[in-house]
Amino acid sequence: MSAASQRADVVIVGGAVVGSAVAYFLARDPDFWGSVMVVERDQTYATASTTLSAASVRQQFSTPVNIQMSQFAVQVLRHPEWWFPLLEPVPDFGFVEG
Repeated sequence: MSAASQRADVVIVGGAVVGSAVAYFLARDPDFWGSVMVVERDQTYATASTTLSAASVRQQFSTPVNIQMSQFAVQVLRHPEWWFPLLEPVPDFGFVEG
C-alpha cells in the first residue's frame, strides 16, 4: 500500500454492519467532500462480527439513539431498493421478521 493510499479524512476501523453503514452513508452525503477508508482485518468479511453474529436486529434498547438505529436497520432490510437503487439486482438480505 502506497503512502498516498494510507491517507483519508475519515478512517473507520471495522467493516461489519455499523462500520460499513457509516462509510456508505458518509460517502453518499452531498455535504461531505472528504475521503473515507474502512479498515477491516478480513477483506472477505467472512469473519466480520456481523457475519458471525446470530444475524438478528435487536430492537430492545434503553437509549433513544440505539432504538432509532435498530429501527432504521429494519427499514433498510425491508426495503433495500430505497437505499441501494443503483444495484442490479437489488440485494436480497433474506430478512425474515418473526
